[in-house]
Amino acid sequence: MRPTEFITRQGHRLIVGERPFRFGGPNIYWLGLDENVDGVDWPTPFRVRDALDTAVRMGATVVRSHTLGASQGCEKAISPARGEYNEEALRRVDFAIKEAGDRGLRLIIPFVCNWNYYHGGKSTFTAWRGLDDPELFYSDREVIADFKSYIDFLLNRKNTYTGLAYKDDPTILAWELGNELNGASLEWVEEIANFIKLVDPNHLVAHGKQFGLEQDKLHISSLDILDVHYYPANDAEMLADAEEVAKAGKVYINGEFGWPDCDLEAFLACAEQHDIISGTLFWSLFGHHDRGGYVQHFDGFSVHYPGTGVNGEVKSRIQNLRRHAFAMSGLAVPTEAAPAAPDWIHAERGGLAFRRVAGAAYYTVEKSVGGEQGPWRTVYEQRAADDAVVWLDPTRVQSVSAYYRVRGINVEGVAGPYSKILLSEPFK
Repeated sequence: MRPTEFITRQGHRLIVGERPFRFGGPNIYWLGLDENVDGVDWPTPFRVRDALDTAVRMGATVVRSHTLGASQGCEKAISPARGEYNEEALRRVDFAIKEAGDRGLRLIIPFVCNWNYYHGGKSTFTAWRGLDDPELFYSDREVIADFKSYIDFLLNRKNTYTGLAYKDDPTILAWELGNELNGASLEWVEEIANFIKLVDPNHLVAHGKQFGLEQDKLHISSLDILDVHYYPANDAEMLADAEEVAKAGKVYINGEFGWPDCDLEAFLACAEQHDIISGTLFWSLFGHHDRGGYVQHFDGFSVHYPGTGVNGEVKSRIQNLRRHAFAMSGLAVPTEAAPAAPDWIHAERGGLAFRRVAGAAYYTVEKSVGGEQGPWRTVYEQRAADDAVVWLDPTRVQSVSAYYRVRGINVEGVAGPYSKILLSEPFK
């Protein structure tokens, strides 16, 4: 299942082996470093695996993830300070790349961000040289040398799980110069793209700015992919941009799009019907919290799959994203596998907390007061997978021991196995 062939380019098409390669999938920007749970920290192995499992269930073959490469300037970043590297942070990146590969997923990884977010950005590089103007990132020779050194270090990094240098790992589809690099000059893009190709001739190189197509970059020979973002998604703009990129013999991808407030069906259908559009990546996927429920990110674009059972329109749009990903791969939507067994966190004082599982749209919770053999009575029958971290058992009697089990049910009504049984002691 792990990718063994590099994705290559033939004109405006991506190729794997001798076959065209097209994709739909998510941005999961936080795989290397997160901001959404207990401050800036590395996501747990559970969260990484859960998000990638969810992406696979949604039909993804490609994931774009900023913080697997764009990670500078804070204690837990890949590079906390100029020329310094955090081995534990790198091991977390190693793990995410390994887990993606284990699931047959490909990765698009930017090296830097245009914006000064928690994981750093181009202003981090200029600040390291005592410069106040972030736009000097593109022209100051010392800063450019620092950025090249950072890129070189990552490309030559040997994954501690797979033993492969990043530059030799087919799991990586492409290196992106950066995320939404507004203001990048033609000369800078060409210099950095040439440098990446010199160190790593195996991988494709991508570039894009925040909005709109960079027409002046279309004829850089070392640039393979042009990445354009749309907020909200707009099918006419996407098709026009893809036609320009294809005329130049380059690959077009839509690296981010806003899915809630747009004609989503038209946008997705346009991508499916025109093979000059090689891929689409929605913004953005969040999985389950270690302590129960979903991880929240309040930017208005968060996808929780299969959803929270609150809004029918949102559920429909998310199912369309799933259908689209399979269509981009030339596949019919398959029957979805049953969810795995959930893991209990605790059952205390009438509160029930368990780790949710990928693919579960509903959960049935059962209780026995007669022991592990039952009889079992239903506390919740196919309760929607909402955002609550703790569910309350309104039938709990505090003076009596209770045993609980739970299982997930997917959107098609197929139930997975029960969890292990958890004993809840009496309480006062």
